Parts: sequence; C-alpha cells; structure tokens
Amino acid sequence: MKIEKENKQKELKNRLKKYEKQEEATSTLQAPSISGYYHVKIRIKTERMTAQECDRLRIITNRDTRIIKDYLRIIYHNEEKILRNDSKVAKTQLDKLTLTTSKKTQHKLRTTVPHDLKKSYPRCSHDEFIECRDKAIWTYESWKAQQKQSKEDLSRPQFKKKTPRIYYKGLEHRGTFRVIPTPDNTLAKLWLDLRDSLDTKRSGRTNHKRLMLPLAYSPYHKKKLILDNVKTLELVYKSKEQQWCAHFTLQYTVPLYQSTQPPAVLGVDLGIKKTAVAVLLTPTGKVIMEELCFIVNKERQAKMWRLEKQIKSIQRELDTRNYNGQPHKQLNVKLYQLRRRLRSVTQQELGYAVNQLVDFILQLKKQYNLFVSVGYPKYIRKSQPRGSGNKSLRRQLHKWCYRLFITKLQHKLTQHGFEPHRVVAVNESWTSQRCSKCNSLNTTRTKQGKFNCHDCNYEINADLNGARNIGKRLIKYALKPEHGYTSIRDTLTNDYHSLKLYKCLQPLSQWLKYSVKNLSSR
Repeated sequence: MKIEKENKQKELKNRLKKYEKQEEATSTLQAPSISGYYHVKIRIKTERMTAQECDRLRIITNRDTRIIKDYLRIIYHNEEKILRNDSKVAKTQLDKLTLTTSKKTQHKLRTTVPHDLKKSYPRCSHDEFIECRDKAIWTYESWKAQQKQSKEDLSRPQFKKKTPRIYYKGLEHRGTFRVIPTPDNTLAKLWLDLRDSLDTKRSGRTNHKRLMLPLAYSPYHKKKLILDNVKTLELVYKSKEQQWCAHFTLQYTVPLYQSTQPPAVLGVDLGIKKTAVAVLLTPTGKVIMEELCFIVNKERQAKMWRLEKQIKSIQRELDTRNYNGQPHKQLNVKLYQLRRRLRSVTQQELGYAVNQLVDFILQLKKQYNLFVSVGYPKYIRKSQPRGSGNKSLRRQLHKWCYRLFITKLQHKLTQHGFEPHRVVAVNESWTSQRCSKCNSLNTTRTKQGKFNCHDCNYEINADLNGARNIGKRLIKYALKPEHGYTSIRDTLTNDYHSLKLYKCLQPLSQWLKYSVKNLSSR
C-alpha cells in the first residue's frame, strides 16, 4: 500500500512539473499584444441582382429602421427604469419591456411584455431584434456622451434616412450573415450571405431563407478583408450615388512595440504646402539629414488647386444666374461632380502622406525606442476671422484637414503595435515663432520657408524649426512638468498618459539646454 501511494505521489509531481513547464513555455511565447478594429467598405453589385432580391433588401432595411426607431422611443419613455448610474442602458431591463421568451430565462418565463415588438414585426427573428436593439442603444449612449461634453442642449437623435442595424457574425456560422469567397465564379468573386427575414413557416418553426448579395471584390479588398477577422456588418444605402455598400468591421491583434534601443522623439509639423515635416531628436543632440522627412506631393496639390479654381468659377456663374433668374440645374450637377472629385483627391493626398510618414517611422523604430510628437493647431482657424487677415489664407486654413491627418496617423501606428502614449498630439502654439536653438521669440521669417533668429543669428528652414520645437515640447512635458503635473494630455483625444511611461526619455534632456546666455526673451 505504501509503495502504491508513493508511486501515485510521484506521478502527481511529474504531472505538476510538466504542467508548470507548459505554462512557462506559453508565457514566453505569448508576447504582449495590442488589438483594435478597422473598417472595410465594399460596393454591392445591384446590377447583378434580380428585381425581387433588390426589393427584399430594401424591405428588410426599411423594417430595421422602423424597429430601431421604436427601440429609441421606448428608451426615451422609460429612462428611469432602464438607465444605470453610469448613464448607460441596461440591456436586460430593456428586453423585459420589449421581447417575450418561449424558454425560461434566469428568472422566469416572459409571455407578456408592455411593448411587444414580436407582435408588431412577426417575421423578424430574435437575433435581428437584438441587433436593432444594440444599434439603438449605441446611438442613445453616444448622444448622452456628446451632451455631457457640449454646453448647449443637443436634440435627440432622429433617423430621417435608412439606418442599418449591426449584423453579427457569431460563432460557427450561427450569425445573421456569412462571407463566402467564390474565386471561380464569373458574376462575383465574393458573396454576402444574409438571413432573409421574409421567411416561411412550417410546422410552427421559422425556416429562414438566404439572400445572396454579390460584392465588388478588388485587390485592395483581398489585402484588407481577412474573413476570419470579420466581426460585424452594416448595409448602408448612399442616396446620392444610389448605391448599396457593405461596411465590414474587422479586428486585428498585433504584438506590442517594445524596444531596448536608445530613446528618440520624432517631432512632426503639419503644413499646407508641405503636408508634413518630421525631425528626429536623439541623445546625440544633433540632427542628421537621413533622419529628416519632408512630405510634399506637388502634382496632387496642383490638381487640387485646379479643381478649386473650377469650383470658384462655377459658383460665380451660379450667383449671377440666380440673381438674373436664369436656369442653373446643369451647373448644380457639375458643381456636385467637381466637389466630389476634390474630396476624393484630398483623401488620396492625405492617405499618401500618412502612409509615407508611417513608412519613415517604421524604419526609425528598428534603431530607436521611438516616441512621436505631432503638432495639433487646434485654434488656428480662429486666428483668421472673417473681415480681418488674408482672405486666401483663411480659405486655405478652412480646407486644411489636420485633425483627420493626426487621427489617421494614430490609427495606422496602433496597427503596428504603438501604444497611445507613444503617439501624442501636442499643442502647437508659438512653435513656428520660437527659435529651436536659443528659445527666443525675437525672430522673423523673411520668406515662407526661411526662419531667422536675431539673438543667436540662427538660420534654418521654418518647417524644420517648428518640427524641432514640437519634439522638444514633448521632452519638456515629460522631464520638466509644470505646476506639479503627473501626466501628459493628448490635445486631440484628451487622454492622459502618466509620466512614468516617459522615464526612458531622460537621455534627451540635453535638448532642453540652450546655447545663449541672455534668455530674457524666452
């Protein structure tokens, strides 16, 4: 008996050792990662669909809009019962008011509810009600969050157009949609398989039909649309283009960017003529030409200027025709087409600039423990109000989409493992007027691209000077915080990052030492 007990104890010890070894191996293999979401839009080929299929798609989306409106109305009238302390909607309480159950839930069987949506929409399945409910809750909670931030009372959300519900993929193809690749099919290489709610009933069961939608698949979608990562879907109807689009939401998981290399800060200055200028500040205290990046696309900018001139001339002609009472329908159509072209060209230019800057950052992160500081000109449009200043400059500032550039840059870098505290939007005020060498404000710009300091006789490119000051501003916030601050605020997202995350920037403190003795104009 003793021998058997000893053998069992030995077996248990061996099993425990094996289990511990497996855990150690998995812990070493599972590196820290960061996850997020991105969206892919694909046009639905309605020209390849029958008239009956198009009608079914239209009827389903119209019905979804009505259900979402009903859910919002129920939420508005029952806020006291449904809302939690954090001003979020309790889904279980909302279900008790709207949905009956044929099986026992955690508490009891629900045969009657105050607002029975299943009676109003008998052909809608339980899963589709839940998807419409989540869409209504999302709109209500986003409205509540905006109302907290704004000083004025915002009106309640009202849907005047078609609003799509959020389709969920589900596990093991149990969701309300599936994406089916068919590489040999001549009609479409990719199909969207939807659950058709306009169903037939047999022997008390609801047997849902399927609605197959052909998608306009392209090489871009082949790269971006990874079918295993698809989570949700929205069917959006664009009334101006008279097109249906499928908006997919995909999840990605990337290993976290961690480095043991020397620290460095990349200062990025945004501009109108030069889209972006980036300068790397390293512990050496010197700027190398190979670590500079000027992003300019003159061809696309010239195309944008030409389109803007055409739009101006058509607008003048429209004003004269309106004043004289002449017909102007064709001019309106042409103006809409030109504005659409200008929008697409600006988006292309923005995407090109962001991709070029991201490629430059990915090269630098191999050599340095990299942090990115982007200048955010928050109130620059108010500096040129109507009635004062330069009219052409004011027009350029209002067309400048700097906020979209920073959000795209942050989103792209998170897909490469950058944490939010590594890409920070910093206040850009006085960075273009201040000397990056002696910190003086006794400066002038003789030309658009030339910067002169009268205290230290320093001459440099103006955009380069601004980018250096933006990079130094992040170093100053991290190493010399004012008023006892313990965190750095991102001026774009209003997120706060602890100063403990920036301890590694200590070797960059020499960038805060100035070479001129008299710093009274600082």
